[in-house]
Amino acid sequence: MLRRLARLALVTTGALLLHGAAIAQSIPVFDAVPSIEQLRSIMIPESRQGISRSIVIQRPDSGASSVQPASTQARLPKTTHKTTAAHRDPATDPGVVAFHVNFAFNSAQLPDTARPMIELMAQLMKEAPDITVRVEGHTDATGSTHYNEALSERRALSVGAYLVGQGVEASRLTLIGKGMAEPLTFNRYDPSNRRVQFVRVS
Repeated sequence: MLRRLARLALVTTGALLLHGAAIAQSIPVFDAVPSIEQLRSIMIPESRQGISRSIVIQRPDSGASSVQPASTQARLPKTTHKTTAAHRDPATDPGVVAFHVNFAFNSAQLPDTARPMIELMAQLMKEAPDITVRVEGHTDATGSTHYNEALSERRALSVGAYLVGQGVEASRLTLIGKGMAEPLTFNRYDPSNRRVQFVRVS
């Protein structure tokens, strides 16, 4: 199973590098486990009924987005909306969400603190068996481009393997290591750029 996921990661990396120009996009980034309702409204927006979303205001002078909470309810986990370059059209995207995962330095072992986040994604995917998801590993700019690409691939593989262990079919996942290519902030060394991103493909 791990070999199959590893092959998916390598094949996907090559395929996505051939895509065209990147498009800026607003991405909800969670530091803690969201509710299943929050995750569902992002990844399966067609399931929303009258749910309002926060507005991300673009500063015309810099192209950077302001960061605002996705919800004003204090009991919900903190999330921010940040703009990054991605090969997607935000007007038609079904869903993309990122989790901050505190991997140890030079490690792809999934930390215990991240498991509840990944388990929630597995729960959603089992609840909606027709959707497929791309798992993206992202790093900050510490280290070389090659090093970060390889590390982010291993981290995406680790997350993918955990999803499969939770009962998600491997055929519903594609894995890719983005390295430091798509930072969330102007400071490419910012630790907040280290994340695992889930992009709904279909």
